[in-house]
Amino acid sequence: MKQIYARVLCLLTIGIMLAGNTALDAKGHEKFKVAMLLPASISDAGWNALAYDGLKAIEKELGAKISHVESRTPTEQEEHFRAYALDGYHLIFGHGYEYQDPAKAVAPDFPETIFITTSGGTITENIAPINFRIEQATYLLGIMAGMMTQTNKVGVIGGQSIPSVNSTFMAFEGGVKSVNADAEVRRAYVGNWEDSGKAKELALAQINEGIDFIFPNSDAGDRGVFDAVETARASGKGAYAFGSNRDQSPVSPTAVLASAVITPHAFVRVAKHVKEGTFKPQPYVVTMSTEGEISMLYNPKLKDKVPEAVQKKVAEAKAKILAGELKVPQIDFSETE
Repeated sequence: MKQIYARVLCLLTIGIMLAGNTALDAKGHEKFKVAMLLPASISDAGWNALAYDGLKAIEKELGAKISHVESRTPTEQEEHFRAYALDGYHLIFGHGYEYQDPAKAVAPDFPETIFITTSGGTITENIAPINFRIEQATYLLGIMAGMMTQTNKVGVIGGQSIPSVNSTFMAFEGGVKSVNADAEVRRAYVGNWEDSGKAKELALAQINEGIDFIFPNSDAGDRGVFDAVETARASGKGAYAFGSNRDQSPVSPTAVLASAVITPHAFVRVAKHVKEGTFKPQPYVVTMSTEGEISMLYNPKLKDKVPEAVQKKVAEAKAKILAGELKVPQIDFSETE
């Protein structure tokens, strides 16, 4: 009786959570079906928008039936994983490091469903991570900040203190220190992935402390950081920000100097393995060396603000990274499962 109740509850959850998303096909599961759980809104122009770009690319390139849902708490994440699996979805992405435990709780009950977390080190027969290692690109952003800072104070602002975010901060600080040993890198965290107002407050506080370059990795909070930098620049302060995960220069053309960018191709690559039956439970690692899936992009409207010497240093570091001569500091996710 308890099993029947749980199944009914999960099916009811599907109906509620998919309002406004793609309707599920109740007449069979012959079509490749891919779902995605997201920690915040796809309107963030960053981490979640990137994932949705990937999901839409899967729909277009693989002819998949797709659906997505915002899934913020561990309880919701487990419920949504289970609901999609019950409805016959072949592949379910949990977009973030925090989806590992919910995936481990659900996956054993659905051996025919593949669960992918974007970040982390969890690997079982039907769970694997895509690790978007943007650390190489954020290292290059750090070089820019370290060479261009006028105060020797730069900042980073995260959504939450989790390994995948802290790894990008480690790389950014490594880039800063590689060219400016005297520079100080200060960290702050919003506490969630949605509060752009709190992120703006943190960024303004950093700017008031003399910080003149800020690298955010806080999903929707990034917009608050950009707003703070725009406010500072309007008052005559020479502050800049960087973008993360997606090219964010269109979001704030006057504030975002450059971005560490992930393309959506990796989502399609992994989904194709699942569809074709060639999926293997292993880490799918995405770097600057993997088919151009990670890059550092200058804001074309602000590139002339980056001195030639800085651009040259960045290009030299990039060449060394691609040649395997420069190892960027970062966290080993296999040790943080």
